[in-house]
Amino acid sequence: MKKRMLLIASLAFGLFASQASAAAMQVSVDGKSVSFNTNPIVQENVTMVQFAPIFRSLGISFSWNQQKQQITATKKGTQMILTLGSRTAYVNGTAVRMQRAPVSVNGNIFVPLRFVSEATGAKVDVSGSRISIASSRASVTPENQTPVAGGSSSGNGSSQSALSPSEDALTDYLYHYYDTLYTPDSGYEVDYAVVQEDDGSYSVTILLDNYEASGNLYAESKADPDILFDFTGEFALDLADTFGLDEVYVFVTLAMPLNGEPVDLPEEDLVELEDGSWMLMQTLFGGSYDFIEHYSEFHAFLDGGKTELLTAGEW
Repeated sequence: MKKRMLLIASLAFGLFASQASAAAMQVSVDGKSVSFNTNPIVQENVTMVQFAPIFRSLGISFSWNQQKQQITATKKGTQMILTLGSRTAYVNGTAVRMQRAPVSVNGNIFVPLRFVSEATGAKVDVSGSRISIASSRASVTPENQTPVAGGSSSGNGSSQSALSPSEDALTDYLYHYYDTLYTPDSGYEVDYAVVQEDDGSYSVTILLDNYEASGNLYAESKADPDILFDFTGEFALDLADTFGLDEVYVFVTLAMPLNGEPVDLPEEDLVELEDGSWMLMQTLFGGSYDFIEHYSEFHAFLDGGKTELLTAGEW
């Protein structure tokens, strides 16, 4: 368990880290370097850039509505509307969920680079700290860019058009379609860490970065354990169907970066990262979905490494 927590902590740290890792990032469009007043930043593994320079380089015309805090961008039949602070963009009138919302940093508006590039038909290639973008004259709709969630309904992990699974592919898919998970009473914005196990199966760790969210979910689940199926079942079934998986393991974990040295916290829940900082890691629940036997179960993690079966069932 400790080895797993170290791995998940390192993945979580990569998600929560932001500006430092992107300081030397170089972005080019059709071989020409893009000049930014402020360096690109990385938020939860998503590269964010100033919108004006990248739009000009891609040949996108744009306007900024100060009252609505909204960017309207057009290029050859494709229109995008992005709103500051909202993960929902509109491409030719179709609502599309982005991995990250546009943000304001020191008065500059940053947008998710890959999303705005691919929405206008460009192709993005990442190699280390270099991002090369090949612009395209042909615009595309969101349906052309990514597979439709739940495209097949077999639910047994044997979809004929299954995508090739990998840690990155599953992670990208989860962020695109399931950046918010729901119980009957609440919604939770989450992060993910996906690990391929030695036997080839995949574990999805749902990361909650604050006490309030983890406390609310814990209370809901202890009162009605079947809520965990509501919380995770849709994406687990979708992953199995989309990527042809026979089983999926799911963990729900509090992964909270700490400021300074940890004080009065359980030693077994603390992970020291490579840069000397600390993270509080507490796994609340663990479960599995077997799509061959059509069986799933969830356990609660207790003090001392013990677990308690909360709920199990067939479908």
